[in-house]
Amino acid sequence: MLTSTQRYTMAVLVRETTGAPPFADEYFCRRLSVGSSRYGMRIVVIPIPSSLSESYIRRGYIYDWKNQKQWLAVHIPTIDLVMNRCLRPLSRRARQQIEACLPPACSLRERSWSASLPGKWDIYQALSGPGPLRKVLIPTSRVGSSIPWESWLARWPKGLFFKPASGTHGKNTFRLSTLETPSAWIVEGRNADNEYFHQTFQQASDVSSWLESHQAVQKMIVQPYLELSHFGRVFDIRALLQKNGHGRWTLTGCMVREGPEGSLTSNLHGGGTAYPADEYLTERYGTDQAALLLQQIRHAAALIPPLLESRFGRLAEMGLDFGADADGRLWLIEVNSKPGRTSFAEAKDEHMHALTYTRPLAYARYLLQQIVLADVSRPMKMPNSSSKAGLKRILIPGGQGL
Repeated sequence: MLTSTQRYTMAVLVRETTGAPPFADEYFCRRLSVGSSRYGMRIVVIPIPSSLSESYIRRGYIYDWKNQKQWLAVHIPTIDLVMNRCLRPLSRRARQQIEACLPPACSLRERSWSASLPGKWDIYQALSGPGPLRKVLIPTSRVGSSIPWESWLARWPKGLFFKPASGTHGKNTFRLSTLETPSAWIVEGRNADNEYFHQTFQQASDVSSWLESHQAVQKMIVQPYLELSHFGRVFDIRALLQKNGHGRWTLTGCMVREGPEGSLTSNLHGGGTAYPADEYLTERYGTDQAALLLQQIRHAAALIPPLLESRFGRLAEMGLDFGADADGRLWLIEVNSKPGRTSFAEAKDEHMHALTYTRPLAYARYLLQQIVLADVSRPMKMPNSSSKAGLKRILIPGGQGL
């Protein structure tokens, strides 16, 4: 065990912003910092510039939670473990600067708290092999330079839902559907600023040109539009999976995110609201169907981590976003290796909310113990606990062990 006198440093990489402190995810970083001493660690937050041309990392920040209750700028110390919360890939210069702060002969990959998942298309391919997961996957196609949207609409007449191959918070997502007026179409969704937009077209050639212009800027995938709504409001179910202090995957909890009226997405950044999953699903489907949906989520949660880790490397947590249609059929919408926790802040279960912050620290301690107990000065391959030791307990809404 790491004792209270053993001090190890985990760096949390987040996006640099203006203001004080000058970085995103301040609440998340503060919660980790306040709890880190219980796990023999300290947290240093390192803001990563968004612009590749200004990728020099200037300083780190440590939260003084005992005395001043504020963030203090510090020179970046030696780092033992790295948690990367940046949504964009690190520049080469940023990687080099971080690696210069690691122990001798260690790489960023070796000392990473978690790997990152690739885009939505790669994840879909990794999960779409033979097996029970196929029945919960939404049919998905990658959008190429030629976009046969008319044939797709003939196949999926309720509409097409386009998403960026790499994107978050529901930004740049839109639905293409046919209007009641013959030979007329409508596109409605959210732009890069997460603002609602809609546009109508009278010519098929105009639809093609509009889609091609979007594809040229950002690679997209397309899926059939599914009516995943309750009383006219779209909703999804966020299942948060985290590794605990024993390196085992555990389902920390499930929350429903409901979008505002008229929205196509349920993301909280787009104005959505969060509710406890069991109560919401029971109101929507009844007790038996709600229990079946949660059982199916538990089953999928046990299957997905080992499949993704075998393809993309060791992961520490992931958010699984599910939808359920009017008939109660479950669909996997998205997988995210850097999930937010906003919906869990609105849960009635304070223990479950606390676990969303303590489990990352417990798992970090578990990884550091592998280095300490091995008693080696050279870099060591971190354990990948998606093996037989990795999926012992899947609980809703929380669990007993960290």
